[in-house]
Amino acid sequence: MWTQSRLGRVLSCILTEQLFSAKGWRIVDARHQDGEVVVDVEPTRATAVCSGCGETKHRIHDVKPARLWRHLDGWNTKTLVRTELRRVRCRRCGVRVEQVPWARTRSRFTHEFEAEVLRRARDTSVLGVCRQLGLHWTSVMRLIERWVEESAETHFRRPLRTIGVDEVSYGRGQNKYLTIVWDHERARIVWIGKGRDRDTLGGFFTKLGRRRAARLNAVTMDMAQGYISAVRAAAPQATIVFDRFHIERYLTRALDEIRKAELWRRGGIYRDVVRGKKWLLLRKYRRLTKRKKLDLAVLLQANERLFRAYVLKEQFGHVWTARSATTMKERILRWRKLLNYTRLSPLIEFWERLMRHIDGVCAWAPLRLTNAALEGNNSRVRGISQRAHGYRNPDNLMLVLYHASWR
Repeated sequence: MWTQSRLGRVLSCILTEQLFSAKGWRIVDARHQDGEVVVDVEPTRATAVCSGCGETKHRIHDVKPARLWRHLDGWNTKTLVRTELRRVRCRRCGVRVEQVPWARTRSRFTHEFEAEVLRRARDTSVLGVCRQLGLHWTSVMRLIERWVEESAETHFRRPLRTIGVDEVSYGRGQNKYLTIVWDHERARIVWIGKGRDRDTLGGFFTKLGRRRAARLNAVTMDMAQGYISAVRAAAPQATIVFDRFHIERYLTRALDEIRKAELWRRGGIYRDVVRGKKWLLLRKYRRLTKRKKLDLAVLLQANERLFRAYVLKEQFGHVWTARSATTMKERILRWRKLLNYTRLSPLIEFWERLMRHIDGVCAWAPLRLTNAALEGNNSRVRGISQRAHGYRNPDNLMLVLYHASWR
């Protein structure tokens, strides 16, 4: 009959054979030691691979003391791989430690364990990965940083035709912003920079290069003057398309200013009718329930200025049905005539803002490009920052964002 220790050793060997396989090496022993599974491995060949150039060498210089590598846990037990490494004589590199097939040079983790760490880091915070696997925070961040550096060239060198630019806040304060460049064709992040001014986006075009910048067809963004100047300077041939979401936000903001003015302009029963009706006015009429439509009707009957503003807001939605830039511009000019004699200054200021950027606004009609996917990614960015309770160093946040966005 097998003893319990022998049975445990056999089971450990079977498990490690399933988790670990490498040509030119064999498992000679696997034992439980201090609550860990230690797997002893030895080479089966007289030759060794140089860790510098990757060539096979026959000349062995000496043998180093045994090293340990962290492997995937077996049966919720910490598993380690141990072996004595040889040093080879290489004419090109000198005396170098041999390269093992299960881990990178100078790494204390196997390839499978590093892949597991990176997989978990996409779904939880770095501190959460450290608690799950018993690692140090710096070890996990170094793995993420190495993976991002190796993947950056591959992702950044892919052709770009249509991109989106937007900023996202990662903390409290006026200067805690990141500029994110989005590839519309592949729906992924291309580049992240600190700040939200012209120089920040100019850094992206500097890295992109003149030749690749000249191949851009369209850039979607909000009406930030810094972004507009950077695009016109680096890619003047690209069509600037102002995001529909931001334009509608300016429109609803103007309507809300009218609501606030009406709240304080008249008192008594009129103020009670207007109070608490912000989202009722900002939501589109077709998305209101039957009960909400009745509440809206009561509100608009009690206040004539809100009635005019709400009707104008709904009529502006007809602008987005245009299929050409010329038609869209005509509808915007026609909408302006509806503002005559209304004395709704916030809506007039909104129209003047559109006319200052009319070419970029009307470019939406033929291209139909928006920053909707980028805005959705921004909420994910804030979620990644919040699950880690914030990042003091924005560089670490940028690495985590790259890692979570790329595959």
